[in-house]
Amino acid sequence: MRATEDLVAGEPGCRLYRFTATLDDPDEYMHLQEWADEESWRAHQSSPAFRDYQRGLFDLLSRPSDMQVRRGGETVNPAPSAPPDPRSLG
Repeated sequence: MRATEDLVAGEPGCRLYRFTATLDDPDEYMHLQEWADEESWRAHQSSPAFRDYQRGLFDLLSRPSDMQVRRGGETVNPAPSAPPDPRSLG
């Protein structure tokens, strides 16, 4: 995850990109991001760095990931940029 932070920090429009464990459950993490604009965020969602991050987590997760992005008062479920975690397919 540190390598992903470093890689993504260099993407155009990236202002903040950090991972942190939650206080209530150290096996759950928050992913904090700040982007200069919508275009930069959308470009990241389809970038090789995001795809590789998603695929690299499969062996580390105890269950399939359920990602939600909270922006303003809205919750967004981004479309996967790669095939889904095989464990989520049943």
